[in-house]
Amino acid sequence: MEALRIGVVVCGLGAAVALAVQAVRARAYGRRPLYAPASGSAARGVLYAFGPGMSPTAKESTRTHPWAYALGVAYHLGVFAALGCLLLLLVGAERACDPATIPGRALGVLLFAGALGGLGLFVRRYATAHLRGLSVPDDALANLLTTGFVALAAARQRTPAAEPALLAAAMLLLCYVPLGKIRHCVFFFVSRRHLGRHFGRRGTFPLRH
Repeated sequence: MEALRIGVVVCGLGAAVALAVQAVRARAYGRRPLYAPASGSAARGVLYAFGPGMSPTAKESTRTHPWAYALGVAYHLGVFAALGCLLLLLVGAERACDPATIPGRALGVLLFAGALGGLGLFVRRYATAHLRGLSVPDDALANLLTTGFVALAAARQRTPAAEPALLAAAMLLLCYVPLGKIRHCVFFFVSRRHLGRHFGRRGTFPLRH
């Protein structure tokens, strides 16, 4: 068991280094000097991009698909909860996840909802013709690895016998993170900041209507 825990730490460090290198390379690529005078504030644009600009009312793709948005929120909360459980497990504080406690019950709800959210998004993708046509193998693999990780975290909360499977799933997930679309866990912030700075300087963010 100790070897599996060490393996998770090694894979986590490797993923962190790989993502950091990719983020630095992405930020350094394609920079161009800006000659036109600013029409707005880049800082206000960034604040809008990470604040009101993320609400369902500001994004048509989420406003017109509320159920998909709700599944996505549940999914991501479940992933954060699973990562928290994994971290507590690695530092020997797994009692904090005990479902007999109020925090443990709340964590269990998040894990269960996250696993259902991931499964729901997977079914929606491959049951909808136009989404299925746009999908690539990475979409399926990223979802299955992440959803499996969340489900195993929920199982580990109930029984220690699920711990080896959870640690193995965590290693697979961490190794895959820098290779596939899951790396949006870092590039979401990089691209969102770039979006906010660009449109904030042009005076488009925040929206004026």
